[in-house]
Amino acid sequence: MSERAHEAWVIAAAGEDTSRRFDVPKEIEGTECQPWVRLRPLTAREALQREAIGLTESYQLGPEGMAVAMCRKYDQEAMVQFELERCLVDYELAMQMDSGAIRPAGPDECPRESLLDLLPAGLAAWLHDCLEQVNLRRPEDAEVLAEGKGI
Repeated sequence: MSERAHEAWVIAAAGEDTSRRFDVPKEIEGTECQPWVRLRPLTAREALQREAIGLTESYQLGPEGMAVAMCRKYDQEAMVQFELERCLVDYELAMQMDSGAIRPAGPDECPRESLLDLLPAGLAAWLHDCLEQVNLRRPEDAEVLAEGKGI
């Protein structure tokens, strides 16, 4: 097993006891401080809960009681908020305050439930990528996990 596959396997197996720090790349920083986040992966149960929160299906029945149509709704905002509540262990991010100023803020100044409203677009996209990475949902992560499992 390659070292990368072993590392991915350990991260995936460790769940909520393992966290990883991500530093914001200089090109999207926008402040003098070095913003960062510490994330942990979702547990297996939490991953199922995330999917249950974000995906709903309903069926439209015809006159004979047979399904004639299915409606699938995907609530990405609820899924991301669920991940922020579970995965975001600690952070110091550049937040846009009511005054328009951008300054570093942690969980005390800006609670997790406000992050989606206050993060500049570049930081929000970066944080989403970090959540994808720590939860091993990128295509390259699936390949590494498959290698680690011996598939």
